[in-house]
Amino acid sequence: MDIRLLRYFAALADELHFGRAAARLNMSQPPLSQQIRLLEEEIGTPLFVRTHHRVELTAAGQTLKDQVPLIFAQIERALDLTRQTGRGQLGKLEIGMISSVMVGVIPRAMHVFRERYPDVSWNLREMTPAAQLAALSERRIDVCFFRMSHDDPNLCNEVLLYEPIMAVLPEMHRLASQDELALAELAGDPFVSFGLGQSRFADFLYQCCVQAGFTPRIRQQVIEVQTLLSLVRADFGVALLPASIANIAPAGVVFRPLSPAVPEVPLYAIYRADDVSPALKLFLDTIRELVAQDSRAPASEPANAQRIEAVFTARVPAPRTSSRKP
Repeated sequence: MDIRLLRYFAALADELHFGRAAARLNMSQPPLSQQIRLLEEEIGTPLFVRTHHRVELTAAGQTLKDQVPLIFAQIERALDLTRQTGRGQLGKLEIGMISSVMVGVIPRAMHVFRERYPDVSWNLREMTPAAQLAALSERRIDVCFFRMSHDDPNLCNEVLLYEPIMAVLPEMHRLASQDELALAELAGDPFVSFGLGQSRFADFLYQCCVQAGFTPRIRQQVIEVQTLLSLVRADFGVALLPASIANIAPAGVVFRPLSPAVPEVPLYAIYRADDVSPALKLFLDTIRELVAQDSRAPASEPANAQRIEAVFTARVPAPRTSSRKP
């Protein structure tokens, strides 16, 4: 139905006079009469009783008059919701994650995003890295975050920030009292690691040890970062982790800088290259804004990413190092 017919009807139902209604609508009377007849034909029932002296609503016309404001209100709401969705202020995001990236800027960005855009709902999906990549390709999630990039032409790998890698020790460890330590000093210690073969980040950390001159003796491989931290606290072994994980470390676990520093590790936002979701754009913009506020590295440093990949593939690295203290 042409919405203009309802507007013509509403004016005539208010005025109950074709001349006044036509003037209100800035049109002449004959076209108005024609449009009202078209509406009655489309609905299939008379809406007005017409005489030479007056115009009255039929019972059906009165019912439609009562409903028209609700129809217009619903149309306006639909248009408003459409505009909000187009601006990214309404919608839904499915976010893939593993616990080791849910520290620092990502949870902060979620909080800020929720405050700014309360009508955008989002859902966290805890999944293994392989499951996240499959879910991205199948459009079951919209974005996920990894420490390593993934070579897929259908995915965008956006570097959000770089973090230093730190040694993670039980507080009674022989090196825990040092301000910093060399990675090679941990050559004789057992390690707790994320799963080798399942985590490219774990493989990267393994190669860092190899580049430091030793093959790490991995006592236990885990999935969750909290499990890793608990095992370190229990003196089950030492570990290597990004500096931001120190924010969730339990008592009894200490983080120490490495000197010389190993290559800083990136945090990537990974999403589909063809995704034009306004809500996703606003979410990523929120993360970028917080990263900039933290004076982190620019969001795109491909040369440094290659250097890190050089370590990952066991070539001699040209590391990106930092003198920053966490």
